[in-house]
Amino acid sequence: MSANVPIVRQVSWPAIIIIILVWGLFIATAVFFLQKHGYFIGVVLFILITILLQQAIPKSHNKGMKAIKQKDFKTALAYFKQSADYFTRYNWVDKYRALTLLSASKMCYREMALCNIAFCYVQTMEAEKAKALYEQILKEYPDNGIAYYALNSINTFSNKAD
Repeated sequence: MSANVPIVRQVSWPAIIIIILVWGLFIATAVFFLQKHGYFIGVVLFILITILLQQAIPKSHNKGMKAIKQKDFKTALAYFKQSADYFTRYNWVDKYRALTLLSASKMCYREMALCNIAFCYVQTMEAEKAKALYEQILKEYPDNGIAYYALNSINTFSNKAD
């Protein structure tokens, strides 16, 4: 059983406002110090730092997404476990992701990693592990629609098999 990539990020509007303020701070600082080309340099610097942060910090998550797109679910599973561990250990990075990662994602990276681990379990025919993990996700993140609908699907299919 194979499906498309499981996570499409929803946007957090407060995070977008924070990111716009950070962007404005970059531009204002660059204009103050480099007057003539400050605006351009501020924008370029902001973009470069955004790319650097979003590639360097959630490295395991990005590798997991790449593996999942290649339908290499066992490799993706290992990367998402690393990602979940990282964002569990450094939960402040995830909590303040609008500043630390310049990310406007509504769903935190740990939550995404757990959903992707469960998705990989489904793809590798480990439905019981997926079911248990989706239940855990709903305990920690009760508004997680992905876990809710995936768990309903698993329960529906397991009831039909009985």
